[in-house]
Amino acid sequence: MDTATGSTRACVQLDGIRLVNLALDDAVTAIECALAARQPTRIAFINADCANIAARNDSYRADIEDCDWVFVDGIGMRIAGKVMGQPVADNVNGTDLFPPLCRMLALQGRSLYLLGARHGIAAAAADWAQRHCPGLKIAGTRDGYFAAADTTAVLADIRKSAADVLLVAFGAPRQEAWIREHFADTGATVAMGIGGLFDYFADRIPRAPLWMRRAGLEWVFRLIQEPGRLWRRYLVGNLVFLARLARTRAGLTKMSSSPRSTLSNSGA
Repeated sequence: MDTATGSTRACVQLDGIRLVNLALDDAVTAIECALAARQPTRIAFINADCANIAARNDSYRADIEDCDWVFVDGIGMRIAGKVMGQPVADNVNGTDLFPPLCRMLALQGRSLYLLGARHGIAAAAADWAQRHCPGLKIAGTRDGYFAAADTTAVLADIRKSAADVLLVAFGAPRQEAWIREHFADTGATVAMGIGGLFDYFADRIPRAPLWMRRAGLEWVFRLIQEPGRLWRRYLVGNLVFLARLARTRAGLTKMSSSPRSTLSNSGA
C-alpha cells in the first residue's frame, strides 16, 4: 500500500467496525504521515476479547467505530480474517508497535506522552523507550489513578507538554471512552488506547517468547502467567468469539467482509 496517497486496502468488518489491514511497518508509516499532516487521528486496537466486549457494550462499540483507525490485534482476528476471506496482513498490537513507533518519533524529533497504569509504570516505560531510542522526546508521563475532578489538570499538563503522540493505558473500554471525550483537549495529533503496554516495557509483566508470539500462542503464555485473572477472558472468551465466527460463516450475524478500507483522514 502507498500510505502517502490514501490508496485503498482490504479490511474486515465486525458489526460495522472497520478493521484497517496493514502490516506493522505500514502502520508506523501511516502514523508518521498523520503527524506530518498534523491530522488529528485516534487509533484503537481490537482483539478477540475487545470484539466480545463490543458485541455486548454499545457504548464501547460506538467509541471503537468512532476511531479513525482500528488495527487488527491477535490470533483471533487473524482467524476472523480467514473466515471472512480477508487475510490479515499482520498482528498490529500496541506492544509490538511501540518500539518502531518510538524509533520513528526519535528520528522525526517528535514527542510522546504516556498516560495510565499504576504509579511509576508509565515513567519506567518511558525510560525504556529513551534508552532504546536515543533522541526520543518524552513530553510527560502520568499514572492512570486520578480522580475525575483532576481530569482538567491532567489535560492541561498534556496540552502544555505539546506532545505529538499520546498513549493512554486505561484498558478497554475505559481508554477508548476517555480518548473520544478528551482528545480534542489534549493538543496531541495522534492518540491511541494501548491497554497494558506500559507493564511490559516497565518489566512488570514478561512477554511470551518470540516463537510463541509468531505462532499466535501469546495468549497461552499470558494465561499461564495470570490464570486467576485471565481464565475467563481466554478460555471462555475465545470460545464465545469462535462461536460468533461460526454463526457469521452461517450468515446469522452482522460480521462481514468488506472489499476495501481507506486511511482517509491522514494522507496515509
